[in-house]
Amino acid sequence: MSNPKHDDSHDDKSVKFTDHAINKYQYNFNTFKGISVAIKLENSGLKGLKLVQYKKTKKKYFTQNFWFDGKTNRWTVGEFRLGIFGVKDCKTKVVTIMDTHTNDNGLWIKSPTITSRYEKERITKAELENRKLFTVRECIERLCKANFPKIKRSGTLTGLSIMRMSLSLIGYNKRTKHLVHHDDDFGNGSISFRGCPQYNTTKPKDWDDLFAKFPAGHGCTNFINGKKTKGVSMYDHEFGKYLIEELTPNIINAYLDEIPRGWATKRAMIDALQVLWANSKKYMGPNKPINPTTREILDVKKFDVSKGKNSQYNRRKYTPSEMQSIWTSLIKLSWKYPFQAECLMLMMVSGRRNTEILKIKKDMVYHKGNKDNEFGMDNIIVLPATITKNRENSFITITEPVKFVLDQLNELYKRPELTKYKFIPHMFPSSKYSSKSWLDKDGNISQEFINSRKTRLSYVRDCWELMKDDTGLKNIVPRMLRKTYASMSVTKLKTSAKAKNLTGHRKASTLDIHYDVHNQDEVKGYANEVAETFDFTQRDNT
Repeated sequence: MSNPKHDDSHDDKSVKFTDHAINKYQYNFNTFKGISVAIKLENSGLKGLKLVQYKKTKKKYFTQNFWFDGKTNRWTVGEFRLGIFGVKDCKTKVVTIMDTHTNDNGLWIKSPTITSRYEKERITKAELENRKLFTVRECIERLCKANFPKIKRSGTLTGLSIMRMSLSLIGYNKRTKHLVHHDDDFGNGSISFRGCPQYNTTKPKDWDDLFAKFPAGHGCTNFINGKKTKGVSMYDHEFGKYLIEELTPNIINAYLDEIPRGWATKRAMIDALQVLWANSKKYMGPNKPINPTTREILDVKKFDVSKGKNSQYNRRKYTPSEMQSIWTSLIKLSWKYPFQAECLMLMMVSGRRNTEILKIKKDMVYHKGNKDNEFGMDNIIVLPATITKNRENSFITITEPVKFVLDQLNELYKRPELTKYKFIPHMFPSSKYSSKSWLDKDGNISQEFINSRKTRLSYVRDCWELMKDDTGLKNIVPRMLRKTYASMSVTKLKTSAKAKNLTGHRKASTLDIHYDVHNQDEVKGYANEVAETFDFTQRDNT
């Protein structure tokens, strides 16, 4: 039987989606103990749309339920007021909101409750501009244009860090092929742009031009450096449509777990998100949400057994005979790959990171009798904080093996075709550019050019691959040189606390966990050494 108070309704908790029916409708609160009741709207055509009426005021409001961040939410569309805000206005508003707050599959990627909250705030025009709600995608663009500032220190990230971070943020896309990274003398990185003959695209003028050439979703590629990849960057993914303030651990984890990803890849993505969040806080309101990007909150776990392609090298080092073979081969290959061979040799006998070795300049070398450096010592190669990973001044002692490498470098300049590289300030110059490139328009040597990254060796893979063929060694990588040096140092010095000073590690625990590795034969030897202390077993048999 119909309710006499609203003939256009089918029952007490439903009403037709018309202005006439809603205006006439009155819920029977006589036996109702709550403060409001949700009423079904018939034939609205909008999923989750309801009419809420309050017991005390009898006012009616259009509301919509939506699924967001793993739970059901509700936002208030507006108060029903005949002739002012009715069903037509409600439908228009909901459709508009859904168009900007849902993805192509109809899933909610933004919360309209947050959008509505900011619309109601009374703030100045200047504040309004600064407080604009920015999506992840917009924040990425702003981070790029700001040149990736550091989180806790002044300056910018290194050029290499920017490039690695760009892979997660805007990569797996043709746009990263147009980026070139640089570092100044203080270790601050920057990005310049280049044309890409591979894609027949011209050099972008700036970041705006780059994003105009490759807007979100355009230019995505399945191959990066010849390797097939899965997924797309945050910028190109639907994830980029979220408001930065609306990110939660659930949303981030859903994106990270959308496709199979290794632990290292996820950690790199989280690191990128942390930088993005830290540099986007200035766009948020006074009530900033809790940072959802911390590693502790996201809790990305390693696999019990590492599935990464390069994980096979994590617990490997070279044997003494392998090191001898590599050394002998590099001396021989110096004629074909000068400077590359010497760079690898210095990595072998110093245990330093390749990124640090490649950045060494000739004036960082202090031979015997020259103590004019911050350490007041001679026979060292100074590694300023601007080129070390931990941003601390360090040095390499010129031991006999290191001196041998330095002498090898000096011998190279006696070769007629290499004499010109004396003018290059880098210890390991690049032969990529001809000496004509060094000249300015007046025919003089351009100090700006020869001091730039362009004249510095950037890779050693050509020499490395030929060395592998020459020695017959398989499944080896250059970073195992550092691991071998570190492990041998710990064994020789009996403590990682001493060894870390040679390798440039900040914590001795890092050496203990990742670098103090031992071959199976060595482990057997350790067991026999320890067994000697249990000679009572022999005494017991006598």
